[in-house]
Amino acid sequence: MSLRVVKVSPDEPVRLAIARMLEENVGSVAVCEGERLVGIFTERDVLRLAGEGPHFSEANVGDVMTRNPVTISPDDDILAAAQLMSERRIRHLPIVQGGNLLGIVGIREVMRTLVERLWRTQDPEARERARELLSRSRAPVSSDS
Repeated sequence: MSLRVVKVSPDEPVRLAIARMLEENVGSVAVCEGERLVGIFTERDVLRLAGEGPHFSEANVGDVMTRNPVTISPDDDILAAAQLMSERRIRHLPIVQGGNLLGIVGIREVMRTLVERLWRTQDPEARERARELLSRSRAPVSSDS
């Protein structure tokens, strides 16, 4: 899988994070201090803030980001990533090693990889993880991503 990284710092304004998301056509930005991941700011955060009032764009990212996001390591496989995304109801999963951000994998990339694996190998676990990710019947567990 490709590991795309779009970052902002916690002291930057929310409007800059939104502009970066639009420029890069991504649904989240990693919030980093140097290479260290300190949070994530997602489309869901934008919607939540917009619902709070018209002045949300005056906030800094660090004030509204999801702190301590759910992460995986580069050693985790696609099935573990898919299961975590399904269980936590998240769509963006930072990949971290030694506290440093390596990339963010999105739900589309995970689904694409699961479908390719299922097509090649008829893997029943890949089929089940894909089914879970496509299911909307469970209540959300996490508000991030």
